[in-house]
Amino acid sequence: MWKCAECGAALEARCKPGKCKNCGAAKDKLNKEPKEIKGKK
Repeated sequence: MWKCAECGAALEARCKPGKCKNCGAAKDKLNKEPKEIKGKK
């Protein structure tokens, strides 16, 4: 899971995407996010 620092979009990908699919920000603006476990808070 990657999160865009520019627009806040969450992108699900195994490897770091080349750019944000939502706003087109460069890949250095994408930060690794821990994957949320569904059903647990």
